[in-house]
Amino acid sequence: MSVAADGIGLRAAWPSGVWWHRALVAFAAVLWVVGSTLPAAAIKEAEAAQGPPYNVALLVSAPRDDLCHDPGDIAAIRRLAADEQARINQRGGIAGRPIAIRIFDDGRDDAKAIANMRAVLADRNMIGMIGLGNASRAKAVFDALGEDIRRSNIPFLSDIAVSSIFAGHPNVFTTRASQDEERAPVMAAFTRSMGFKRPAFIGASGMVSSEALRESLVDLIGEANLSGDHRMRLTDGKPDARELAAVVADLAQRQPDVIYLAVGSRAGGEVMSALKTAGVTPAIFISGRIDALPPAVAMSYPSPLYQISWDNLPELYNGRLRKLAVLAPSNPWIFEGRKNARAPGWAKGECQERAETRGIRDPFEAANMRAIATGARYADMMALIADVLRTADRSADIETLRAAAVSRITSAYAAGRGAFRGTFENWSFDPTTRTATRTPFIIILPRGLGRLQLAPIQFRRARDGTFRRVETLYMDIDLVKAHRVDDNEKAYFAEFYLSLHANPTIDIGEIEFANAYIDPRTHGRQLTIEPLHGGASDRIYPASMKVYKVVGRFLFEPRLETFPFDTQSFSIEVQPRRSDAAFIVQPPPVSLRDARVITESWTPMVHYVGYDEDFVPVVDSFTHEASVAPFYKASFVWQMRRETTDYFLRVVVPLGFILGIAYLSIFIPMARFDSIVAIQVTALLSAVALYISLPKLDSDTATLSDRIFVFDYMMVSLMIAITVLRINPFVASRRWLVSVLEFMHVAVVPALVVVAAYYAYGMSIAAQ
Repeated sequence: MSVAADGIGLRAAWPSGVWWHRALVAFAAVLWVVGSTLPAAAIKEAEAAQGPPYNVALLVSAPRDDLCHDPGDIAAIRRLAADEQARINQRGGIAGRPIAIRIFDDGRDDAKAIANMRAVLADRNMIGMIGLGNASRAKAVFDALGEDIRRSNIPFLSDIAVSSIFAGHPNVFTTRASQDEERAPVMAAFTRSMGFKRPAFIGASGMVSSEALRESLVDLIGEANLSGDHRMRLTDGKPDARELAAVVADLAQRQPDVIYLAVGSRAGGEVMSALKTAGVTPAIFISGRIDALPPAVAMSYPSPLYQISWDNLPELYNGRLRKLAVLAPSNPWIFEGRKNARAPGWAKGECQERAETRGIRDPFEAANMRAIATGARYADMMALIADVLRTADRSADIETLRAAAVSRITSAYAAGRGAFRGTFENWSFDPTTRTATRTPFIIILPRGLGRLQLAPIQFRRARDGTFRRVETLYMDIDLVKAHRVDDNEKAYFAEFYLSLHANPTIDIGEIEFANAYIDPRTHGRQLTIEPLHGGASDRIYPASMKVYKVVGRFLFEPRLETFPFDTQSFSIEVQPRRSDAAFIVQPPPVSLRDARVITESWTPMVHYVGYDEDFVPVVDSFTHEASVAPFYKASFVWQMRRETTDYFLRVVVPLGFILGIAYLSIFIPMARFDSIVAIQVTALLSAVALYISLPKLDSDTATLSDRIFVFDYMMVSLMIAITVLRINPFVASRRWLVSVLEFMHVAVVPALVVVAAYYAYGMSIAAQ
């Protein structure tokens, strides 16, 4: 049908009296025009990855059926891996082709894990494998299909803790630190530094990780130096009663001063209860997590408990994760805590419903953070595979791409020479063992404290392979006042008290305020530090504390997309001033920190302490050898919401009056056309003048305030255009067209204003 015929048909179907039909058509046309103006770059980016996809296998294990609530690992993996998949495909995929995720769940069964691996190896489009964490299950898979895994040359970024399982497979890496190179050496070094002389070992027979830990500790400490060496059989995760009694009786005679306990969390509680009953209560080094033990057992044990940890440090948050996750009523970052209806505890009455609901939970609870960390690891490994193949030849076959990925991971991200900066953390791998170089932290549950915290000493691996002692700095910053916030200078003034637990090796002089403002005139930091207490005996201040008052100017990174309904993060970042006086910060619990802050035009919302491992890339200009120098940085962060009363009075209310007057002018008879247009043009010029009079923000992106003004210009300009069109002879002679314009003037314009107001309100809520 021709356009002319189409128009005749429309006119016949919709007589001129039914003007609202035509109004809807016109409004739909406007929406189509607006929708068709999407940036060409965005369309091009979305079409960047084309063709049949390369597959990435995610090997996961469903949680135990007896858990009352889902730990959330798989939900986090699915969500964060899907987000990373979308980012990779938008940026061109791998060699110009998109990637697709294939998830294989082994159900915690060795036979299913082997079958899954066979299916992965049979996929001719498989570009990478990620996952497989349980050491015993991994051993079964490699015993059955190890040679096939090696021949496939598929880059396999596993999570296997025992590196000997894949030692002969050059294409297999692990995101875990080596049992032999990291975990056991740190435990042995800590034992020596703390002065323990009679260590003992209790492990589980047949548990791969337990046996590997024992062998590593024996190599480092010496079998003759173990005051006790015991392994017990476990049945359904519980120790044999007679064997446990024999172990406890033997240790009661030997009286060790520390026990390495590697039997799993389910058996660990029973072992500790039996030791306590027998009066054998030395310090215990747990191979798993202290918070996985029964709380009543852990809290009542009369000696300190220790554990190794890489994530979820006590009272500390991963700084990158904290910036990505958003505290909102409909928070998508909550994965842990869903009811597991299959758990028998519900029928027995052992499981209990949680008091909190999904909508109001804090995503930064320890259990949920563990789920996020698991999903983040999978997402980072997907990003790493895409990164190493970013410049790959688009005509290369799958075997060539696999070999290139393995080679580049081994070389470009070798420990000490380079690191992949993932969305969530940094990754590098030992070129020999292909294990992740992640020096663990030592966590302590002190006797009677009731809270986990970092142990007094930590260790970092030096370039020569040895471990260097690092002090834990027990420190707090009490922000008293934050004022004179300058969005353009990206700086603010802060006054705070800094308190340190007395440490003979570290004082305020060893602390670098990394984000302190540097004066361009003097090239010095704008800081004033006044000592209030030096740690000596005093009747006012605690004898074990050093207290300072600090006043200075600090930098922050404003995100102004939602200005003025924005929430900004104001931080005070501290790091070691010298590499030979390294430390890591341990803040006090959130409940004990002073949350009161004096501010100007800001409302404090959330306070937390985050940490980040950064690195300085270095290239020797003579030898051309690349290396990285890692360091820890702690950030005391206050999230504050900007107060908007002034903005409403100076901007929103005047714009509302301007828009309202322009709108009311349309009800003046058309005979007074000059007056109508004069009012509307004056309204437009008034809005422009108001915008020019406001303080300018140096922002690379349009703020919400900018969008509000642009929308106001559009609405007033639209009313001017409609007014002009209504007196046009061509339009005035067609009653139905005049009716459409009247409808747009009277109904569509206020409707658009309501929609825009709702949009602005939604952005202001999201910014909180």
